[in-house]
Amino acid sequence: MKYAITWLLLAVVTAVGIGGLNWPVYRRMAARGVLDKATVVELFPKIHDTVRYEYEVGGRTFEGKMQSWQPNPPLEQLGVGQSLVIYYDPQHPEVSVLGDPKLILRNETISVLLATLGVPTFVVVRWTWRASRKRAGPRVAANAA
Repeated sequence: MKYAITWLLLAVVTAVGIGGLNWPVYRRMAARGVLDKATVVELFPKIHDTVRYEYEVGGRTFEGKMQSWQPNPPLEQLGVGQSLVIYYDPQHPEVSVLGDPKLILRNETISVLLATLGVPTFVVVRWTWRASRKRAGPRVAANAA
């Protein structure tokens, strides 16, 4: 029973910890993001294929940095000055994503779910394995004598 409770607590902590980073932003963008165009300013292939881009909303210029998602081409096919598809939050236009937020949200959801299942499972399996080796330790030594 203690292993099940530990697993559940670790799953909740993992889901809230990892899911709380980007998932709420991507969910909001998928729900209310406004389609617009941006321009490539700089490419960072050695930093997770990051693209720095600029876009304009209401006469103000904003900047974003992230990986390129569909329908945009991958970083290898991009050049400075190229036009890209973005979505921005109309309530907070400084927040944007470079590509379809529904695809980004789906990918983030899968990653959070895998971590939520995998991390606590690994920890609890490792814990039970170590506990079983500790219990078996004295018996193995007694049998060897």
